[in-house]
Amino acid sequence: MTSLKPTIRQRTNIQCTRNRHGLLSHASDVTSQNGEDGIIRRIFELLPFQRDRVCVDVGAWDGRHLSNTFSLLCGQQQRGAVNCGVNRNNEVDNSSNNSTNWSGVLIEADGQKFQELQSLYNQSDNDNICIHATVSCEAHSQNSLINILSKHNTLPRDFDFLCIDVDGIDYWLMHNILGGDVIHDDNTTNHIDPVQNIADQHHLNQQQPVHNQYYRPDVICIEFNPSMPNELIYIPPRSDSTRHGSSLSALVELATCHDYVLIETTVFNAFFVRRHLYQSYFKKEVPNTSIEVLHEVSMGTTLYQLYDGTLKLYGCKKMLWHKRPLEEEKMQMLALDEREFPFAPSAEDCTPDTEDGLDLEIQEVAVDMSSYCNPHTATRYNADDLDNAKQQCFTKLNHALQADGFVLVKGTNISPDTCTKALHVAKLFLHEADESVRRSCLTKDRARRGYSPMCTENFASLIGEKGVPNDLVKKFRVGPEEGNDYLEHSTTMASLSSLRQPNAWSSEDIWDHSLDFRVVIEEYYEQLRVAADCILRAICDGIVRENQSLEESMRVIAKSKDKIEEAMGETTTANHTSILTLLGYQPGSRHKRGSKGYLNPLVAAHTDVGMITVLLYDEGKCASLQRSASPRQGEQNQEWIDVNLPSPKYLKNGNDPVFVVNVGDCLSDLSGGYLRSTLHRVIPRPISSKDGTNLVRTSLALFVGLEEKAKLVLPSNEIMSYEEWRKRRIGRALEVIKN
Repeated sequence: MTSLKPTIRQRTNIQCTRNRHGLLSHASDVTSQNGEDGIIRRIFELLPFQRDRVCVDVGAWDGRHLSNTFSLLCGQQQRGAVNCGVNRNNEVDNSSNNSTNWSGVLIEADGQKFQELQSLYNQSDNDNICIHATVSCEAHSQNSLINILSKHNTLPRDFDFLCIDVDGIDYWLMHNILGGDVIHDDNTTNHIDPVQNIADQHHLNQQQPVHNQYYRPDVICIEFNPSMPNELIYIPPRSDSTRHGSSLSALVELATCHDYVLIETTVFNAFFVRRHLYQSYFKKEVPNTSIEVLHEVSMGTTLYQLYDGTLKLYGCKKMLWHKRPLEEEKMQMLALDEREFPFAPSAEDCTPDTEDGLDLEIQEVAVDMSSYCNPHTATRYNADDLDNAKQQCFTKLNHALQADGFVLVKGTNISPDTCTKALHVAKLFLHEADESVRRSCLTKDRARRGYSPMCTENFASLIGEKGVPNDLVKKFRVGPEEGNDYLEHSTTMASLSSLRQPNAWSSEDIWDHSLDFRVVIEEYYEQLRVAADCILRAICDGIVRENQSLEESMRVIAKSKDKIEEAMGETTTANHTSILTLLGYQPGSRHKRGSKGYLNPLVAAHTDVGMITVLLYDEGKCASLQRSASPRQGEQNQEWIDVNLPSPKYLKNGNDPVFVVNVGDCLSDLSGGYLRSTLHRVIPRPISSKDGTNLVRTSLALFVGLEEKAKLVLPSNEIMSYEEWRKRRIGRALEVIKN
């Protein structure tokens, strides 16, 4: 079976090597971000104590927000001593006599945050030192970490806990404080290359005496870049102006050459202890110290390639620190028309079977509406079977609309011949007739009737996007007219409504196909309006079945259908204000590489105003309809999915027509967001000589509306007519255009 789109999901029951029973099982937060407070407490429960403990916090911020040292330095005053000790036999001693007092050296670069830090620790009884400095990663800088700490002689060389969190150059600060820059008595520096073989570095460290400026904290907590895979060793450039972050593997490599062992990680932080301490106090609790056991990458982004050259992303699809989406389309190395598998069979060899498979797939996923739309089908059922058929119909219909805002439908009781003729005459009018023919159908209110030339409308205004008219599409609109039998019994409001006015047709004097065009389009319009009303009724039934609280809001749809059947039978839906729009797309500047607007949308992202939209289009290759994967978000944050219909020969072979249906803003409001109107757009498709003559695209879109005076009861209990709701909705778009 050929699939319309790829299936992408994560495999379940993945065997994870991550150990969550060690130090991580003690994770908890007081002020830390991802359980560091609890892990630190457990680490110092396992370590022996001989003196009051000392910590150094590099990048302390205000001392409280996401702090890994607040619980050590301030917690003992707020909730008693934080840590308990162990005796020399490695037995946990919980007696209060063995509680440990902490003091610290806290370094912060930000002026405002340093004042808050200083204020916090001025209230402390401990001997804490707050330093306002921007720590440099440069070896010879006066503000290197070693130089800053060396000014404070009271700090032991083997102090207890070092926390480094400076967002990007952490690796080089750890490298510096552990003696990676060997400083001789003559102030010359012998830099130990962190990329050098670890065994060689370890041998070098054994031969070099430990300089009196080096520090050997018992425990180190240091930040790494959580987006980097475990197997990657990434050491950032040594520059204060470059903030990349390092990989966990790079930190493990650095720590190993200085006799430190990895004992735990959180999302952003790694914990290391000196090797002799690990052997004595941690080996039982952390028997395996490999990265694969102690860390699982949860924020990684994987890029993979498809055979046609498309680049795809898997995993985290946002920029972690800039809060912007990673958009696959902007990462492509090949233009859309260049993405082909270079060794694929020729198009002549595979196109027919491919089209047949796609047509069959589309036909199978389309929801069968015959229980609602086809009276001949309905008569074949008894009452119970018909109810079951309708329930299956509206359940599938609404589940698809809830998930996507779009659904494919069939079984509408509209013949394939009617659809084929409508697409044919619409193509004649929009693409083959002289422009003077189309301009003979111009009206004062071209947003509702007659011809609207290219670039005269801006659909993006419907969702509040500003900008000049940018819709690169020709439009022709047909709607309900005054003067029929139904309107003679209507109120004056209906006759004054902008939704009811004469249609504008070309004259036979200027176009030979004028009469055929009008007859075919009017017939298609009437048949599609009946089908659309039945689809709307099915949606209504499904909403009420799923959510009884919306019954009052949905009653306007049920009343509308009942009124039609009572007054006029089921052959017309004249009390609706539905508008049929013919749309014509053709190759232009947005299809040409190098042009300013290359591949900009032909119709900008928008939602539709009315109840639902029912759409049919032909095989034209220059344009493609896309829906958003995430309803109602800004266009820059969208993933876009193509909406496909069967190939032209599907209709020509007499098969049941398939239509696209999407939710409009009014139905979304009436359902309280139960069904949401979904952003969609029309984009240009790059064209080539292989595409032949089927370039222009013709679409027929019925925008379904209610009777003007139909009373809407919104879930908020606000009551208004459909006309009032529509004017308010359009008014918001007009304000955007004016401003």
